[in-house]
Amino acid sequence: MNSVNNKCILIVDMINDFVNGKFGNEEALKTVEKTEETLIKLNKKIKIIFAKDSHIKNDPEFKVWGEHAIGNSYSSEIVNELKEFPDYIIKKRHYDAFFDTDLDSLLRALNIKKMYIFGISTDICVLHTCAGAFYRYYDVSVVSDLCSSIDKDNHLMALKNIKINYGYNAISSEEFIKEVNENE
Repeated sequence: MNSVNNKCILIVDMINDFVNGKFGNEEALKTVEKTEETLIKLNKKIKIIFAKDSHIKNDPEFKVWGEHAIGNSYSSEIVNELKEFPDYIIKKRHYDAFFDTDLDSLLRALNIKKMYIFGISTDICVLHTCAGAFYRYYDVSVVSDLCSSIDKDNHLMALKNIKINYGYNAISSEEFIKEVNENE
């Protein structure tokens, strides 16, 4: 019998700047609402890790995106709707939540083998975090309707690329809930 003990949720960048701030949009707001509903239904049956952008002043990434998600500021905080859910929070400065963070060490300490990844933006940080997971041999499912991008076409292209390049399946939040409940 598979247990939820070796599985976790990894939520990427559901922070103020990406939901209701600098890069926020209607899709992101809907994604947070659906994420909150899903996490309530799961009722803490599975560990929840948040990876949140937390940049330093003059971060090189600002040359591409401009200043955003400054560490220890409102812009890099998890949105209010989801603040109560994380078991662990990882601060990240790069697209890939594994790069230059303690995420891999945390997952190994928790004996995590399978992750459900979702967040904002599908085509940037979710995509690159999937690459990081792939290179570290994790089994991943991407919960597609709990992800969003500024551009819907980029969201769909990222899900396709994640499947083609890493072999990770996109599942719906309903399938995700069913999987977690079946493996209890």
